[in-house]
Amino acid sequence: MTNVSGMVRVGAVALVAAGLAVGATRVSGSVQLATPGEQAGLPESSNVLLDEASLVCPGQQRLGATGLRDVEGTVTVAAATPDQGVVAGAPADGSGTVALLGGPSSTGLAQSSDRGEAVSAGTTAPDVVIARARGAFAPGLVATQVWRHTGDDDRGLAVTPCQLPSSDVWLVGGGAGPSRTERVIVSNPGANAVSVSLEVLGRGGPVDAAGDRSISIPPLSREVVSLDAVAPDEAGPVVHVTATGGVVSAVLDEQWILGATGRGIDDSTRAASPSTDLVVPGVETGGGIWLRLANPGTTEALAQVRLLTDKGAVQPEALRAVRVPAGSTLDVAIPSNAAPMGLGVRSDQPLVAAAWTERRATTGDQMGDFAWTPATPALRGVAGVLLPGLDGTTKRLLLTAGSAPATAQVRLGSGDGAQVSTVDVPADSTVAVDAKDAKGVWVVPTKGTLRGAVSVAGVDGGVPFFSVASLGDAPVRALSVPVRQVRN
Repeated sequence: MTNVSGMVRVGAVALVAAGLAVGATRVSGSVQLATPGEQAGLPESSNVLLDEASLVCPGQQRLGATGLRDVEGTVTVAAATPDQGVVAGAPADGSGTVALLGGPSSTGLAQSSDRGEAVSAGTTAPDVVIARARGAFAPGLVATQVWRHTGDDDRGLAVTPCQLPSSDVWLVGGGAGPSRTERVIVSNPGANAVSVSLEVLGRGGPVDAAGDRSISIPPLSREVVSLDAVAPDEAGPVVHVTATGGVVSAVLDEQWILGATGRGIDDSTRAASPSTDLVVPGVETGGGIWLRLANPGTTEALAQVRLLTDKGAVQPEALRAVRVPAGSTLDVAIPSNAAPMGLGVRSDQPLVAAAWTERRATTGDQMGDFAWTPATPALRGVAGVLLPGLDGTTKRLLLTAGSAPATAQVRLGSGDGAQVSTVDVPADSTVAVDAKDAKGVWVVPTKGTLRGAVSVAGVDGGVPFFSVASLGDAPVRALSVPVRQVRN
């Protein structure tokens, strides 16, 4: 006979654990029951729309790292809920709010009660920024942070998607050199302190100095850690951030000055969890391209890397069999392509991946900018990127399909002026869509498997600036929580 009290206790624990794991989204009352001794599937979306959602933005990236020079500047953060009809099932007459909150005191930076209209604010403080939506505006919340600096060696552009927090984050980026600096920015959006551990994989294996690094992050706060302090002189770092007692958001901010030449600035955001089948979307052309692979396992990985181009999949001979040592990272040179592309990575062991691309001036000291683009999960629902303060730039939506053809509804801008179209992407291919002067880009996949990113590029004083923002699922629906029955 089933012990009911045992079921209740396990169910309560599961619900509490799910509340910690979800962090910025609410858990619905939908509960899956498994048969005794078995476990239901992992948490998955229910049909219940959220009535509150939060996304975490890193805030001013260039401030607050011990031992590194602060770079003053203003970060612009924008948040919005999509137009009516983008989120399936959303009520036509629902009301709500979208707000930007900053720092431990949750100072209100800006707020809007108009659907589809982006709320934006600038911040110069070294604080975490949280985008929060309530009521009918919670489903589909999107927020993006833009950092742009011009005129000196610190020049560069970083367009950074604000993200749902997690207890497990992989960051790919950085490199060696006296003027190549990396900051790992870990933000705690919760009401309790969170303990965070950093593990770094490098070209020679796990970095021992990083293994003992653990930090405590107060509520509604962030900590900025110099990667050189935990992994000095590592040429190919990949950082694994794990949180205990809550969830966090993390980015790796990198600046590179080669001698007296500014090479750029960018933020590397969360990469897809280790997998044997990865896709890196949004790989732009115009300069060098490198793919960084990390093998967190204990067995050497044999990987195949394909170029997912506008004309279909291309298999370079040199990338047919790439060996990645156990517990290590590897940088692989990628052939250039005339148009944007994605990279498909298949291997016999789970890997983590991201691509590095650059654009440089052709004259003078060849200053430039670069972008890190991580492997991302396939889109399952609404996704978007906001583009505040980026007038006069070239913006492109880059969509990459999986092994079957895919289709998406694409919305450029919002309100009456929005341009809506259906975009078909052939199997194992990448399609670029000119986003023109849109302040935001929204994507809803309707068929097949899609991944995407938005690239932003321009020229300032003859020097390119450049960034790529990956698309990720916006919070839309509550989670159904798996509950396991046990016998006492």
